[in-house]
Amino acid sequence: MYVVETGKLRCTKVFEKGQEPTYLKDYVPGEAFGELALLYNAPRAASIEAVEPSELWALDRRTFNHIVKDSAQ
Repeated sequence: MYVVETGKLRCTKVFEKGQEPTYLKDYVPGEAFGELALLYNAPRAASIEAVEPSELWALDRRTFNHIVKDSAQ
């Protein structure tokens, strides 16, 4: 999972093999993406590309699982 600190990122997805990617949205500071892949252990369904220099915070699966287990106790 990633949280945008600064910059702008573009999200696109290829819906049919061989076609050009479809624009979905732009991510700006304060927004997050990748949470579904983290929660459901599934591959990401879209591509993210920086439109301008950006800084992100990342939460990897191992850290996420550790947080979930600790909060469950």
